[in-house]
Amino acid sequence: MSGSVFFKDDKMLIYKGLSGIITALNNGANNELLIKDKKFNAVSIIVFTLMGCFFAANQSLVQNISLHLDASGPQMGFMISALYGGSMAAVLFAGELASRAGKRKAAFLTAVLVSLGSVIILSSQTIPLVTLGFFIYGTGIGGYESIAMSLVADNNGQNANRFLNFLQALFSAGAVLTPLLLAALLKQDQYRPLYVIAAAVYAGSALFYLTNKRMDTVAVQAEPQNGLAFLRFLKDGRMVLYMTGMFLHVGSETALTYWIGTYYDYVGISGYTALSLSVYWLSSIVGRLIGSRFKSASSIMAPCFLLVAAGCALLVLLPGIWLKLMSVVLVGIGFAPVYAGLALIGGQLFPENSAPAFSLMIFSAGLGGVLFQPMIGMFVTSGDPRGAYWIIAALCVVMAAVMAVLHRKRRMQEAYALHSDSTHDRVGHI
Repeated sequence: MSGSVFFKDDKMLIYKGLSGIITALNNGANNELLIKDKKFNAVSIIVFTLMGCFFAANQSLVQNISLHLDASGPQMGFMISALYGGSMAAVLFAGELASRAGKRKAAFLTAVLVSLGSVIILSSQTIPLVTLGFFIYGTGIGGYESIAMSLVADNNGQNANRFLNFLQALFSAGAVLTPLLLAALLKQDQYRPLYVIAAAVYAGSALFYLTNKRMDTVAVQAEPQNGLAFLRFLKDGRMVLYMTGMFLHVGSETALTYWIGTYYDYVGISGYTALSLSVYWLSSIVGRLIGSRFKSASSIMAPCFLLVAAGCALLVLLPGIWLKLMSVVLVGIGFAPVYAGLALIGGQLFPENSAPAFSLMIFSAGLGGVLFQPMIGMFVTSGDPRGAYWIIAALCVVMAAVMAVLHRKRRMQEAYALHSDSTHDRVGHI
């Protein structure tokens, strides 16, 4: 048999394996839960795993790029700021583009931007050009993630929370494994091979969206609107509260991951920062797999925030590194389903324009990561760092109460809508 036949067989085995995973996730679902396009879900499994790999790679390889180009600390900081600045700006732009041109075209354009940014980074020999590459990369990836999540939600219907949490678990797995692989395979000043792979992956993704016009039938088509959709969404109090939850989630998560070393130094158990971070991200994989078992994202948001509050309180109260690591596990499991869950809930509020809604939720996440850092930093350096975790615990208790109230109202609205539909059906039969 020829090599091409073997290659086709390999592709078929991979596709069947991914389809089996998707079917298992969908096991026991009724017809309303069935996915529209298994091929797209199979592609999403690969893409989200690689997105996690590239996310962690950027964190690791900025240092390598700085060494290769002899960049100063501030210049390295500008590279990171360009990446995140582009990402935050993009989510609003990409959402509006998707609502007007369609999600497939917006996904194609943002994938092209990521690939272009990767090419600029790997081919440039000057710091300004590399910084420009990171900005273009960030602009692409910020928009691509929000549109990809919106399409996954459209494709999976009532099963969306399960599949999104599963994809986020794969994202975390990629993020955990990549730094170890890069450390083993690349020298300290090497980085280009990774960006060659990133350029190829996102070029392939762009080609998928360009040629797969079936995605136009998978995506929920946006209704024509006047003005910017996200400004209209901000008038909905529920959306603002869910955005606040996302802001708190990412802000608190960055406070834990970036400042836990300072806290350990304060309580006299230095040297366990790396171990704690590994435990946290491994716990997040477990938490996202647990979250993937629930059909309703809204039903688990309050318990998740309460679990985080308990974990932060125990982190301060319990003695010794091993008990503190157990507390980190609670926070990791508690926070794990929140990102995908809140993004999905926000998108479901406006099913006719879900892409801008997803974008607005992810923008809130980025804002939390940016604004919490200086606030926590000022607090930690001017006083007892344990106070930062007490504040996070208190805020999470308040947010748990807010999420519980919103979930109760959501269930009441769904029950009322179901009752109205059944009444209408009975009247129709008379």
